[in-house]
Amino acid sequence: MNKNNLSMNGLGVRRRSRIHWLILFICILLSGCYNHVDLSRPLIMEANDRRPIPEPEAETDGQWFTWDGAHKMIFYRVGQLLNLGRSLRTLGTWVGLADPLEAGNVNALDEVPNSTWFTNRHFVSPLSEEELRRGSNTSRRPHPEGTWSVISAKESLGSTPGFVIRDQKQDVYVMKFDSLLNPEMTTASEMITPRFLHAAGYNVPEHYLVTLDPDRLVVDPKAKIRGKYRQRLPMTEEDVKATLDRVPHRPNGTIRAVASKFLPGIPKGPFLYEQKRPDDLNDRIRHENRRELRGLAILAAFLNHTDTKAANALDMYDPEKQYLIHYLIDFSSTLGADNADPQLPRYGNEYFLDFATVGRSMLSLGAYVKPWEVPLRIDHPSVGYFNAEYFDPSRWRPTFPNPAFLQMSLRDAYWGAKIVTSFTDDDIDAIVHKGEYTDSRAEQYVANVLKTRRDKIGRHYFNLVNPLDRFALKETDSGPQVLVFENLALTHGYAPANDATYRYSIRRHIPWGHDSLLLTDQDIQKQQIILDRGFLPVWSDRTSTAMSVEPKPSIIYITIQTSYDQGEHWSENTNVYLKFKPKDKKFHLVGIERET
Repeated sequence: MNKNNLSMNGLGVRRRSRIHWLILFICILLSGCYNHVDLSRPLIMEANDRRPIPEPEAETDGQWFTWDGAHKMIFYRVGQLLNLGRSLRTLGTWVGLADPLEAGNVNALDEVPNSTWFTNRHFVSPLSEEELRRGSNTSRRPHPEGTWSVISAKESLGSTPGFVIRDQKQDVYVMKFDSLLNPEMTTASEMITPRFLHAAGYNVPEHYLVTLDPDRLVVDPKAKIRGKYRQRLPMTEEDVKATLDRVPHRPNGTIRAVASKFLPGIPKGPFLYEQKRPDDLNDRIRHENRRELRGLAILAAFLNHTDTKAANALDMYDPEKQYLIHYLIDFSSTLGADNADPQLPRYGNEYFLDFATVGRSMLSLGAYVKPWEVPLRIDHPSVGYFNAEYFDPSRWRPTFPNPAFLQMSLRDAYWGAKIVTSFTDDDIDAIVHKGEYTDSRAEQYVANVLKTRRDKIGRHYFNLVNPLDRFALKETDSGPQVLVFENLALTHGYAPANDATYRYSIRRHIPWGHDSLLLTDQDIQKQQIILDRGFLPVWSDRTSTAMSVEPKPSIIYITIQTSYDQGEHWSENTNVYLKFKPKDKKFHLVGIERET
């Protein structure tokens, strides 16, 4: 074989190699392009994750304590950058050739089914003022009489002082206190934040605001405290006194504290915001692909919950029902608090180690001044640094990168935003009142900041996703069904105009074929579509013909767009799928698909 043949063969190999890489690139991009609703599966409203499983091993001292922050800030981000499939998909979304990988646990209605992770509450069925204030509490607060036994120091690397106590009922609580410089700040955050998260749907512990008389504390003979080098030593009355000397006392000598009741079951350590738990057979979806964990980013931004790491999550095993329940815990780094200290203004605006802001500062040779670097004043020591002026929903950041937050798509963000915006002004006032601030001005300040942050979230995400929701089919006196819906942007006052125009068309759904048009574009002003206007004769003919060869009921879908300027600009599509059942001669809502 001569040199020319060798050269040609080498050229051919290189060309084939390039073609193979090109095909791989296209396949990876296109693999994310079909995030369509799957109508072939039953509509799931309750996840099947309560099956009995063998008791998992306890996770007591893993990476979440000493390694989680460094791992998420550096090694996880680098690993994701080197992940070819994820990097190509990200590139594809930037150039419009691929869709992001959507959450893996949403049902056909684009909602999260109830599960051991999340239970739909306030958005689906608004809670009363009493229910909002009660939160997850069951009225089993620490017994007001008798002694409280200190059974250990608070097991945490955080700076919030506290104990673990047992009351006369033999119930166990984690008791936390405020700092001398910021009385009420930490305890108020611990009372307010879990009530918002419970109303949203998450599992949280019970929290009670209590008044502690130091004379009622007794040290249990078996109580331990971590000494130097984390060595466990017997706890003494001097240890208790040393802790209480660091917290504010009232004039009568009592101390304000928050008591968080121990969760029922057997603790099995935290859940991670990525991967799956290998010893939980019910854990079938990677955590970074769970919408309730992705969408938690929006709730966290609303509450400035910057410490969303694994150490502040906990799996509890129910020994009777034999499955895990997943909880969010420890809310002392929310609102304006960072454990016993005020949140630094940078928290919520950038990561602890934020390569993007560092790079921008270096490129500008130090000329770039971040808005939150301007010295801020703390008007209320009981609140700390908590504001809405510098809050930008699109760039809010926790202290450390969160894998689930990084995977959040616009559909996930919209889901979180509609939960946040479901809290009315009265709802926010009711929950913030549970902080029991001595200064009413501090209470009003926190409520006003939360209302402003809520509104910023709504305006931002309802502008990026067509905010049509609460679809339902209703009967009319004249016979035809009506598809009704709600425009959340109009409902909450976030729309650029006071009214809207809706354009819809109706097609017959064919899973793997051409969807035939039944009704061309129609413009309406009301948030309702009558289902016998124009398309029914065509639908009737095609359905009667198809029913002889199609064993399944036929499906149509209605594509709806929204305009706030009389049709000059239109939103992305929202597709609503309806199944016609010949038995009752009615349509049934079976799917919702939001284009982004």
